[in-house]
Amino acid sequence: MGSRNTSVLFFAAIALFAFLHFPSQTEATLPTELVSKVCAQTVNLSYEFCFKFLMANPKSLLVNNLKAVAENVLDMARRETADTSSFFAALLKRKDINLASRAALERCSSLFKQAVSFLNLNGLSGGTATLDVHSALDKATECKSELSAANVSIKSVAAKLEGWRNFYSIASASVRVVENPDN
Repeated sequence: MGSRNTSVLFFAAIALFAFLHFPSQTEATLPTELVSKVCAQTVNLSYEFCFKFLMANPKSLLVNNLKAVAENVLDMARRETADTSSFFAALLKRKDINLASRAALERCSSLFKQAVSFLNLNGLSGGTATLDVHSALDKATECKSELSAANVSIKSVAAKLEGWRNFYSIASASVRVVENPDN
């Protein structure tokens, strides 16, 4: 009889240990909750746009912590930044681009190529991600100034810059949430 009580007590101890050390399904943070925390911190971008945008990305459904959200967003922003650089390079192939516009477009392609290096995961572990993401914004701002000075007025350029700015806003919010989790 004593060995039976010992077995029951042993299994009860294991069950109690498992209960206390493994989060229940209600305690686990869902991807939607994590994305919601990031989107609540976006500036110049609606919460709804941010939430729909991130949840449309399949990787956003697999995240299990805020750092994973930021890594996903930085990866998306890095790809969009490289695409924006290529976009400006492709515009240079058009025959109707004047010399001043051509120089500004070349400069923008180069600036966005540089900005890619700032959207990396090293800043997340080093605590410099907010500064890095802001440096990418500085490159985009410099591009916009170059375009303005050259009087470049191509509708697709304005739309591309606006799209990039959305990626920036979400990336900036995601790294702020990781670096300042109590805010």
